[in-house]
Amino acid sequence: MSIVQVAPFKVLTSWSPPGSQIHASDWPMVQMSELAAEIKMAAHAPASDEIVRFAGVRWYGNGIFVREERTGDQVIGKCYPVVPGALIYNRLFGWKSAFALVPPEMAGVMVSNEFPQFRINDEVADPEFVNPVCGSETFAKVVLSRSTGTTAVSRNRLRVQDFLDLVVPLPPLVVQHRVVADRNARIAEAERLLVDSAKRRESAWIAFEGALGVVTAEPVGVTQTVSIARFAGLSRWDAEALDSETALLYPTEPLDALADIRLGCQVPKKGANASGVTRPYLRAATVQRGRLDLSDVRNMTVPQAQAEALVLQAGDLLFLEGSGSLQEIGRCAIWEGQIERCIHQNSVVRGRITSDRLVPAFAMAWFNSTPGSAYFRAQATTTSGLFHIGAGKTAKAPVPVHPAAVQVELAEALWSEIAAAETDEARATTLRAQAATEFDAAVFGKAQAGAA
Repeated sequence: MSIVQVAPFKVLTSWSPPGSQIHASDWPMVQMSELAAEIKMAAHAPASDEIVRFAGVRWYGNGIFVREERTGDQVIGKCYPVVPGALIYNRLFGWKSAFALVPPEMAGVMVSNEFPQFRINDEVADPEFVNPVCGSETFAKVVLSRSTGTTAVSRNRLRVQDFLDLVVPLPPLVVQHRVVADRNARIAEAERLLVDSAKRRESAWIAFEGALGVVTAEPVGVTQTVSIARFAGLSRWDAEALDSETALLYPTEPLDALADIRLGCQVPKKGANASGVTRPYLRAATVQRGRLDLSDVRNMTVPQAQAEALVLQAGDLLFLEGSGSLQEIGRCAIWEGQIERCIHQNSVVRGRITSDRLVPAFAMAWFNSTPGSAYFRAQATTTSGLFHIGAGKTAKAPVPVHPAAVQVELAEALWSEIAAAETDEARATTLRAQAATEFDAAVFGKAQAGAA
């Protein structure tokens, strides 16, 4: 027989009845109030010229960080110092797993009253165990049911009392320590892989650019001769490095001397009665730096002749034509024929190499390098916060023309190192996922899973 719980409406704090709790573990279930005590702090009154740093708590258990600085006269409302070692959460986003332990280096940083803090009773619970429990997906689902407010995005608060009323699985301390150690070992290995991959990427690019002979001249001092240019001769006000230049081992040529350049077509407006053929197409999000993201390829209908003119061929260079980030404009990838009869949108410029003097993999490396991408940043124009380069400026992008054999050697050396770095990054992602999965199994699964 089913048991129905009845409660007066006035005692409900959310649409979920009181008692919505975790029931997925065979470990003893302990109320949070037995593990955590709220820390009542006196509000800090900053001097008007004091620099006050404010903290935020990232979602999904990704820690606490300094999000902004203000002078004391800009501080509105009360602020409270964070307590190193305390468990802290964001009332508004507890349901997004916005929990963290405050590290020692955050001493002196402030938060608003939307960030309650708790001292964990370390005689029964390891703070490093409680924190990932609170940051888990299982806990987040319960927090969402217990949060109150009118909208999930901006008013769905987890009150302190509701947090303290929640129950969590509590293995013996020795098991907590072991589960935390296993989790931390996975995460530490993931961090090591990410650090190593970043160093590997940096070294690969330095070696590539060094082999090209990249040398940036020292900036011209104010006491030296100053070059004067007519305004009409300037491509933009903030053109990069008018007072420095890159010395390469081989001369450069404009890209259109070695490749056919073409801008893609505009996607028909929604509701337009488009006729012709339907083709998959590449857009801005598809073209990443040195790779293509084909996880969300869409279709559009265009006239037959246009579709034939825009169909991509293996070896085509693809450039990001427009972006909200100046640093990303002109990023380059190579099409390898992954999708049949694929075309490209007008947010992508295609460069089809027509000369055997330019190797596609080398060209992609050059245009993604610091000196190669500088041209696009210098030549980009902006409208309404978006930067554009267009097909015309892409066509004139300079590219050094080394002997083809040298291009192949340099490109292979670079991209093999990048591939190795990507392998490490994928492994780091896997390790992080394993850490979360194994922790959840040990805590929220059967007691035997954590005791094995």
